[in-house]
Amino acid sequence: MQTSYAESELFDNFNALLEAYDFNAELDVFEFGRFQLFKKKKARHELRALFIALWKLALKQSFPKRCEQCFASYLQQNKLDVDAAGHATMLFRSIEVYNTLLAEHGTQNFSGVADFLTSQLVTDLKRKQHITLKLALSIRSTYNMVFDRLI
Repeated sequence: MQTSYAESELFDNFNALLEAYDFNAELDVFEFGRFQLFKKKKARHELRALFIALWKLALKQSFPKRCEQCFASYLQQNKLDVDAAGHATMLFRSIEVYNTLLAEHGTQNFSGVADFLTSQLVTDLKRKQHITLKLALSIRSTYNMVFDRLI
C-alpha cells in the first residue's frame, strides 16, 4: 500500500475535482434572482476560493507535515498566487481569507465561514440567518467530499 503521494498526484486529482465540481447547489442557497449576474459572478469567485481553502484543510488533516509546502507549490504552479506583475491575485487574497477563517475552527464548525460568505453576498437580513445555516451545512458536505477524494 502506498503511503506517500507525489505532489503531482495530489494536484492532478484536485484539479480534476475542482473542474468537475458544480457550484450551482451553493448558488441556489443564496436564492439570487435571475438578473443578479454580478452577485452570481462574485459568489462563484468566492466559492472557488473557498473550495481551494477547503482542499488545504483536507491536506492539513491528511498530510500535516507537507501541507504548507504542498499548498504553496500548488498555488505557484497554477499561478494563483501572483499575477504577471508580481502582485497577489484577487483569488489568492480570497483564498487567504478563507484559510484564516477555517483555521479558527478547523473541521469542527463551518458557521463562521458561512456567516462571512453570506455577509458578502446577502443584504436581506431576514434571509441571512437561514441562508447562513444552509450554507454551513453545504460547506461541511463539500469539505467531506474534498477530503474523501483527496487521493
